[in-house]
Order: sequence, then structure tokens, then C-alpha cells
Amino acid sequence: ESELVAQLRSGVQDIYRSVHGIAFSGLGMFHFTRLDKLCREWLGDTDGTFANRLLAGVGDMEIAQAGLDLWRLASKAHKHPEVEEIILRGEQWPMVQERLAKARGGDEFLSDWGRFMMKHGHHTRGELEVYNPRWSEMPDYVLDTVRSYLQRIEGESVLERHEGRAREREELALECRRRLRNPFRRWLFDFYLRQAQSGCLLRENIKSVAVLYWAGMRFLLLELGERLAKKRILEDRDGIFFLEFHEIEGVGKNEARFDLRATIAARRADYERNLTITPPNVVVGRFDPKTFVPEGVDGSLDTLSGIAVYPGVVTGLARVILKTHTEERMFPGEILVAPFTDPGWTPYLLPAAAIVVDQGGLLSHGSIIAREYGIPTVVNVGSATKLVKTGQTIQVDGNRGIVRILR
Repeated sequence: ESELVAQLRSGVQDIYRSVHGIAFSGLGMFHFTRLDKLCREWLGDTDGTFANRLLAGVGDMEIAQAGLDLWRLASKAHKHPEVEEIILRGEQWPMVQERLAKARGGDEFLSDWGRFMMKHGHHTRGELEVYNPRWSEMPDYVLDTVRSYLQRIEGESVLERHEGRAREREELALECRRRLRNPFRRWLFDFYLRQAQSGCLLRENIKSVAVLYWAGMRFLLLELGERLAKKRILEDRDGIFFLEFHEIEGVGKNEARFDLRATIAARRADYERNLTITPPNVVVGRFDPKTFVPEGVDGSLDTLSGIAVYPGVVTGLARVILKTHTEERMFPGEILVAPFTDPGWTPYLLPAAAIVVDQGGLLSHGSIIAREYGIPTVVNVGSATKLVKTGQTIQVDGNRGIVRILR
């Protein structure tokens, strides 16, 4: 245990040293806002859509690639009828893996599956919470996503849509340069465009590397928790996640001077209770989850406003999803309505006709991915998940940042 504790201490120190790189990635916001201002003032972009469109389909974004690679897994399965039939049976991964090993085309799919998990398996919903299991630990979650993609594989190709957005971005950039006859303005446009594009890529890719490192910390903690549980020091291995680091050091050295199980039980109860709370947008003073009373929502509202992220007007059926890792799935043409987005939501973002998010800003994860995929999106709507119901017809205006509940 002492060796594991030493590795954990070293890992924590490395993370502290790397936070400067994560902060540096925030420069993308500055360059994006400058690009947007330039487009409005020099190119007559009255709707404010140019900057968003110029960041579509840039490529090389690890988490956006994860969604595309998931779709490629489904496409690969679709090319082999026996593989597709095995996956669509609905069995769990161990049985599916066993059957695929004997099927025509199964080895090819399993090889691609292994590469996907090696490259993207460190992601999950709420991935900065070390307690949350990673995709690599939940093969059935990834498998269910592949199944849902297989059910719409005959429709619009997500890969072709992504490539189309990249072509549209390049055409718009050429048109902007053509209209900027002043060489200095054209140079400045190119500078801010490059910086905004690379800034968004940097933000997401640096975070992905940090999360990969964080996932490694999780597996060290799981191993330590497993060992302590076998010695009956912990009730179960996950109890390790409810201890502070200095406490873990003491427990690992068998030097704890407090009631370990009672402390873990109390903190676990607080954690479970806090999961049910949606805090207010603004907190004044110290937030106390035990006394917090949420504000009511005006159920008569049928028009909601937020921040326009990617242009386009889409009308369709809403699919309200509050949590990932559930059996809830998106269907073709549906509009995703979510409380927030992070990389764990990527499988839901990719097939959506449009996206509505309660929280988020211009450079939140959901906004960056929505631009990369070229999906009309409005974020920072506030209470969409409380007002919109699955199956209702809504209209998302990604040009003006408006969401209408039609029926």
C-alpha cells in the first residue's frame, strides 16, 4: 500500500504542476470573441453567426473524434450482417465479445473496439469526478450506444455531415478573405481565425490529456481500495473515494486516527443527497445544500432564450435526457435537451438534429463540440429541462438563441 500511496502523491503533484497549461487554453475565448467582433464590424455579420460557422469541422479534436469513432464502429458492424445481428440481440458485452470472436468479421470489429477503448476509454460523464467509472469500465454503455447508432445507420451519414460542415467552413473563410480587400484586415482575420480554431482544439485536447491522467489516478485508488477492503479496513473499495488525500495516506500506512467507516458513510450520504440538488445560477455567500430551496419555474413560458452557438433553425421532437449512462437514447431527427454537457455526453450530441442546454457558454464543452459537428445549438437556456417534455415539438433557432415550445 505504501508504494501506491507514493504513486498517488506523485500524481497529485504532477496535476498541480499542469494546471497552468489548462489555464493557458483559456486564450481561445479571447481570440474567439475578437474573431466574432471582427466579423460583425468588417464583414457585416449582423446575426453573429460567422465566427461559429468558422469553427465547424476543424478536426483533430480528440473528444469529437470519439463520437465519430463510435459511429465508425457502428458502420463497421453494419458491413458484416453476422456482427450486426449479434450486437442487436441486446446481450451484455461478455457474451457479445464471445460470439463476435467466432463470427465472420468479428475479429475486425473487436480490433476496432480495442483501439477505441485505448484511445477514448478514459472519458465518462462528469469525468473530472474521480469517483465516476470510465467508459473502459462500462463496455455495456458503449455497446448500447453502438446499438442505437445501428438503428439509424441507414439514414443521414453523420460522417458525411461532418465533412460537409468542414467544406462549408472553408468556403466561408475564402469568402471572408475575398471581401476583406485591405491586406492588414485580411491578415488580422487570418490571425484570429487560426488562433480561435487552435484555441478551441487546445482547450479540449489539453483537458482530454488531463482526464486521461485523472483516470490513471482513479485506477490507482481502486487498486488501493481493493487491497484495503480485502483487509477489512474499508467496507468496500469505493469507500476510498470519500477520503481526503492526507487521510488516504494515513489509512494506507494503517495510521488513521478517526472512525474510518463512520466518516465514509456520512460523506457518502452527503454525496448522494447533493446529487439530487440543482444549485442556483448565482450563489451569494456560502451555499448550504441542506437548507437550499429551489426557485419555482414558470410553467406557462413557451419561449426561452439563451446563447446562440451554431446557426440553423430546426423543428422536431424533444428528447429530454437528464443523465447519461441510462437506457435513454436519441432517435433520428430528435432534439436533445440536457442540463449540461461534458465529454460523457458526446454519444448523445452526435446524432442530434439540434441541441438545447440549460447551462454553458460560448466555449463550454457542449458549444465547442456542437460547432465541430455543425449542429444548431442554444446553450445557457436556464430551465429547458424543467419546461420541455420528451415528445413535445420544439423549435431551436441557433441564429438568435431562441427555443420555442410549439406543442
